Amino acid sequence: MTENAFDDAWQSWHTARLRTITAPHGLASLVATHWLSPEPQRLDGLDGEWYLDGAAIVGENFTIVQGGEVLVGGRILRHFRRDDQVALRVLDPQAPTRASVVDVDSYMPDEAWKLAGRFTPAAEGETVPVEEIDGYVEVERVAGTIALEINGQPVEFVATGTPQSMQVVFSDATSGTETYRFRFLRLHAEVGTDRIEVDFNRAYLPPCVFADFYVCPLPPTQNRLPMPVRAGEKNLIRR
Repeated sequence: MTENAFDDAWQSWHTARLRTITAPHGLASLVATHWLSPEPQRLDGLDGEWYLDGAAIVGENFTIVQGGEVLVGGRILRHFRRDDQVALRVLDPQAPTRASVVDVDSYMPDEAWKLAGRFTPAAEGETVPVEEIDGYVEVERVAGTIALEINGQPVEFVATGTPQSMQVVFSDATSGTETYRFRFLRLHAEVGTDRIEVDFNRAYLPPCVFADFYVCPLPPTQNRLPMPVRAGEKNLIRR
């Protein structure tokens, strides 16, 4: 890939990320995550009482099943599940957090940060406890490990999800200073080989940067790098 083509591809990715964040019901529009129980309760800004019927959310005029959502008065009410906990999420185009977004500050794209790694799939059914930003510990499926070198130093990430859709949560020596306290990578393994491409230019900020109501996973100890990774997204720029 030529330098211009590489830069253009990154710019397209960056533009798509901004759309994901600033869309009317995008990442920055989340204004509430209401944890529910079978006991009916009233929720701020919403009519009627809300409760759980099994894993389904029951409201005044409708039921939201797992994975579902409804549009009410311009806001999206979305089902959210974490292990056995269920919450109603409210995404509002009028959210101050959405209105204040200007851009995402990022390092200039650099093809030197597009690295080749080696992927080792996890054993069938392997899981890992993952602490989330609110202190909750969720058990997630391990996709495998990714070994590579950064500036001549070997590192090995643990990735969750599936080999076809893996998430790596990592921090590095820039975290909390130049960049947010941790970042994400979305990766996929190549079929028929243990090779995997790790492009740190596509390292992105977690949803909890954009609104206070997300429950993002924190990086496991194995994914806390001692060296700086000066690639990808840094921090949110607000008005």
